[in-house]
Amino acid sequence: MTTTRAAVAGGKARASTAWEAMRTRPLRIAFSPWPLRAFAYLASGAVVGAFTLAWLPLALLAGLAVLTPLAIHPLAALERRRIRLLGGPALPDPHRPPDGTGLAAWLRLRHSEAATWRELAYSVLHGTVLLAFDLVATLLALSPGLVLILVLKPDDPPPSPPAGGQAPAGLSDVVAPVLLLAFGMIVVVLAICYAVVLAAIAHAALAHLLLAPGEEATVRTLTRSRARLIDAFEVERRRIERDLHDGAQQRLLRLAITLGMARLEVRDNPEAAQSLIDQAAEQAKAALAELRELVRGIHPQVLTERGLPAALTELADSAATPLTIAIDVPHRLPSTVESAAYFVVAEALTNAVKHAKAHQIWVTGCLDGSTLVVEVRDNGVGGADPDSGTGLAGLVDRVDALAGTLILSSPPGGPTLLRLELPCSG
Repeated sequence: MTTTRAAVAGGKARASTAWEAMRTRPLRIAFSPWPLRAFAYLASGAVVGAFTLAWLPLALLAGLAVLTPLAIHPLAALERRRIRLLGGPALPDPHRPPDGTGLAAWLRLRHSEAATWRELAYSVLHGTVLLAFDLVATLLALSPGLVLILVLKPDDPPPSPPAGGQAPAGLSDVVAPVLLLAFGMIVVVLAICYAVVLAAIAHAALAHLLLAPGEEATVRTLTRSRARLIDAFEVERRRIERDLHDGAQQRLLRLAITLGMARLEVRDNPEAAQSLIDQAAEQAKAALAELRELVRGIHPQVLTERGLPAALTELADSAATPLTIAIDVPHRLPSTVESAAYFVVAEALTNAVKHAKAHQIWVTGCLDGSTLVVEVRDNGVGGADPDSGTGLAGLVDRVDALAGTLILSSPPGGPTLLRLELPCSG
């Protein structure tokens, strides 16, 4: 049994979120899974909103105003995960870990964070305005089925033929209303599909506005990431110096010694000089190969010469696991963006094979306006955690330094989704 590795540079990437599908392929929305996923998002939102409406006032009346962060945290965490119904990973948690231990330290930190009060505002909206919004959208989605049930519901038995033996209505008199009804239902269903998807996107946009990390969290994370990135660059610089000193520099030193010995022998012993020159040629080839390997580890040559799609295609050709790549990038991107995207994909592939034991990996990428969006999915066992190793943490620092976003969704048991968003303009 053989497996096929497909690497398609410049191919059309599949829309991974409802908004991307609506923006790039609006005519296909009604014939895709997005209306059903949007309906699931709105219907479950109505359930969560009803629970919030009943529970949050009771908690406040019971004297839990001081414990508001503790009261709304589970609901906010659920909403960040529920947004996955519209594609993409869950929203990242905007809260930072407390400096101390215990409930008091946790509450002091949560009360001082703007994200806590945005969560409270979202909970109040979800239990009132968004609850009504989700209920109306859910009922709108169900209305064609309800109308169809009412139309097809058996009423009184058909009337008996009139006296005098008049013939019943012709077949065309029956078929025409049925066809008209069917056409009208199709038009209504298509319109409702678009309305439901747009309603879900609007709800998710508000959730993203209030529940995703705000500007203060971005600045704080960016400052820490840049500091770690500077430390990582210093470590990398020392590693390169060590590799040059212990590898290529020693080879070049031996080459210089061999050439010096050949120069001493060239007059008195030409045969020995020729042998030393041949040896020096082999040493030069070995030093050049080592330098190439060192440079390739720093920055792939194909990435510089041909861009991101070609570099990822070459990466797919050397991958040990079947890898499907679909990258829709019509032009060259800034070198920093291409480099960051390449190393994010390379690290994700390494983790998928080494740790997640994946048997299939999919890489998709496209330009969303002026933002490069790349997703790496695998069918492995999941459980990836940026805090458990330096590889993913280093990628987060690299992406943060470019004001990008790296979101990881890797529940135990899989699958794993790594989503990268990098701005391509200043």
